[in-house]
Amino acid sequence: MIIIDIIIIALFAYLSFNVLYLMAFAFAGIFYKEYPYQTVNNKCHIAILIPVYREDKIIIQTVKNVLSQNYPDNKFDVVVIADQLKEQTIKNLASFPIRLVQVSFEKSTKAKSIKCALKQIPNAFDILMILDSDNLLGQDCLEKVNHAFQRGFKVIQLHRTAKNRNTPTAILDAASEEINNHIFRKGHRAVGLSSALIGSGMAFDYPLFKKIMMESDIEDNPGEDREIYLELLKKNYVCEYIDSAYIYDEKVQSGKVLEKQRTRWLSAQLQYARHFWISDFLRTFTYNIHYLDYAIQTLLLPRILLLMATFALLALSVFINEIFHINLVISSGLCLLLFVGSILSLGISAYGHLSLRDLKMAMINLPQTSWSFIKALTHSSSRQRDFIHTPKEFINERLELDQH
Repeated sequence: MIIIDIIIIALFAYLSFNVLYLMAFAFAGIFYKEYPYQTVNNKCHIAILIPVYREDKIIIQTVKNVLSQNYPDNKFDVVVIADQLKEQTIKNLASFPIRLVQVSFEKSTKAKSIKCALKQIPNAFDILMILDSDNLLGQDCLEKVNHAFQRGFKVIQLHRTAKNRNTPTAILDAASEEINNHIFRKGHRAVGLSSALIGSGMAFDYPLFKKIMMESDIEDNPGEDREIYLELLKKNYVCEYIDSAYIYDEKVQSGKVLEKQRTRWLSAQLQYARHFWISDFLRTFTYNIHYLDYAIQTLLLPRILLLMATFALLALSVFINEIFHINLVISSGLCLLLFVGSILSLGISAYGHLSLRDLKMAMINLPQTSWSFIKALTHSSSRQRDFIHTPKEFINERLELDQH
């Protein structure tokens, strides 16, 4: 009985930490107010880097979209970093007014591609933006990024959101993205903390970014955005978030691809949790509050796993109380409160981003998606260093890009 109580208390304490953290920033996100970023006269020179790995189907569409931005043509350059593209795709790309950097590696990573491109393009840029090969830019993104830099920010995360909701898995992926935006970006900026980076739709001070990339050894790191963010936080740079600047991102459409993607993400999270709380434990508390907060985030469960865990704890407490008539040190009422809290934090964060139809489709697919997460968790490792590619393809559906 004592052993059961200890296990229940430990599990309840860990899950409570998760729920309270999410609840705090979910409520904070309600009070987020974005600075009115707009067009200003002074224009920074922007380099837009698009690393592409075997994405022949979608890169042309992306290039056309980026080139159509309502920002002075002589003030932004598009740099496509082509890794293992077909010859015809290379010919098609060469017909556009872009910089084309072709790379080839025995073991490809996004960091290697970016670092290679930085060695070949000039230093005549003020801002560097990174997009994924499937990303589409809202028309006012560059203007808002420019304005934010004029205000003194050196690191910016734009609002990445779904460009497709054509399968139940894509709907859940889209909901997860918006929950993260609300909690880890809007909620954090509302209380003055740094916004989390996502991996694309990011903008940096060009000299600062190049210095970090060239001085760090992250070529083989599949979680290069985390490593870059870590170095920025050490230097006390705060990441701004522009909620009204949309980056349209293709959402995962099948459970199999979702499993691959989450395996990569969870492996990166485990790697940095190990770094913060084992390898570099003492220094985790010595940099600044932004760095410590990022370290805390590595201890959080993915939201679907949190829902499953809080429900399992509630079911376990009810089972023990009702079947064995044993009064646990943590009552069923407290476990129910924890489960409700996890639902509430996610509901607040996703509110306004899911239609009733989307919600129904997502709920139907929830068991399958949960199973994909469980398999991803079992396949994850803090020592995972291999690049796990998640394929994307052109989505043939109308995009209401700036009408959200």
